[in-house]
Amino acid sequence: MKTCSHRELTAEIVQECHSQFHKLPKHGKPVKRSNGQAEWTILAGIVMATPRSQDDLWDLECISIGTGSKCLPQGKQSPRGDLLNDCHAEVLARRGFNRWCLQELEACVREPQRVENKFRYTGYDSDTPGRPLFELAQPMAQFHLYISQAPCGDATTGSLAQVQSEESKNAFLKGKSQGNTDQGVELGTKRPQEAASDSATNESGSVKRVKLEDYQDEIDATSQHALGFRRGRINYDAVGVLRTKPGRVDSEPTMCMSCSDKIARWNILGLTSALVAPFLAPIYLSSVITKELFDADSLERALFKRLEISCKDISLDPYKLHRVGVYSTDIIFEHSKDEVAAQSLKQGISTAPVASASSVSWIANSTGSSEVLINGCKAGTSAKKQIPPKSRSRLCKIEMLQCAVSLWRSIPASEHEHGLVHKLRTPLESNIIDPGTDIIEQSPYHAWKGLSGDYAQARSRLFASVFQNWVQSGDDLEQFTL
Repeated sequence: MKTCSHRELTAEIVQECHSQFHKLPKHGKPVKRSNGQAEWTILAGIVMATPRSQDDLWDLECISIGTGSKCLPQGKQSPRGDLLNDCHAEVLARRGFNRWCLQELEACVREPQRVENKFRYTGYDSDTPGRPLFELAQPMAQFHLYISQAPCGDATTGSLAQVQSEESKNAFLKGKSQGNTDQGVELGTKRPQEAASDSATNESGSVKRVKLEDYQDEIDATSQHALGFRRGRINYDAVGVLRTKPGRVDSEPTMCMSCSDKIARWNILGLTSALVAPFLAPIYLSSVITKELFDADSLERALFKRLEISCKDISLDPYKLHRVGVYSTDIIFEHSKDEVAAQSLKQGISTAPVASASSVSWIANSTGSSEVLINGCKAGTSAKKQIPPKSRSRLCKIEMLQCAVSLWRSIPASEHEHGLVHKLRTPLESNIIDPGTDIIEQSPYHAWKGLSGDYAQARSRLFASVFQNWVQSGDDLEQFTL
């Protein structure tokens, strides 16, 4: 754990992430290929900063880091929850943070006297029945996100438009018009509202999610509340819109939304996920710190300003739009795209650097070493077949569900008929097929995500308004069980 003054906070948060990255094994990090071509990557990390009570000092601890810039195309998503769809650095860092939360919450139940506990188990209180079962042990603690390059999507479209050559732009448009026909996947011509009206509800009565093929390449704002939509690099001069991740021009399109859009969503629903929400009040980022492609105006617009008008008219309690601080750093990440390109130029290497195909994930206090990920699973595994448990990333959906279930089982049985725990049990029991089987074994991942009524309701209202053009995977990909 590192200690710094308030003036040094931004720089030391960056250094804490770099320091943890440097401690990791070389496997999975960018390398120089046999032809001299160098690889680059993006590093992201979440750091907890806890102020000391009697001086101007902060204690810093890196919670999670991730590297990478890859995601799976639509056709490779798994209905078993065993693959990571999005391996961009900031997404891995956030998923790692949520796994850390689940593990630390369970630890403070099993070992309440442990000095290093980051949370406190408060249990059910009849005087405040809606209060979460857990709280931060240090209520003034802050959480900061560092990214070596500003997030893809709305935060960087302006910067990228300035450096995009006409040749690059034409190549993308050509690839868009010619690509994907061999996979049988094309972007559809319907607006999401039209697709929804064709088949608005499923058998259970819930609204179906609109899929990527139901989208045009461009959708303008459909109301004062809804953000417009662009696919990847289409129309770089359109700002304030939702975007899918860019991807290669000749590849099947991805359903993953840009990191700018995802962080914007975290600034409303919190850094904590749907699996953590039933147990803990939302935790918001205090700052986002970047180096490459930093533009304060673009970052503020992308991460919260474009949502301000819409969120004023939506009831999201206890959630709210959080205006995160944005800061730049002069500290260089040695494997960043700009730095690798500069070093290649000095060495006389004419071939442009290429993005590393692998990602790395590390989580504080987690068993095992860091993970190296390729194609959504651990390196060395074929994603063409069903992934064996030992080859799944601990950040994939089914492994995160396992972690949430372990937390559930750790809660004292005496609490199960009271307060939040009772509310948790009720929706799970409604999914029972065989009364003689453990509800945990039969309840699908989708049901667990809906355990927090407040979270589910706020999310539903967001996706019916400001995020109504958000590309979502179908519920059929979330029906797996343990």
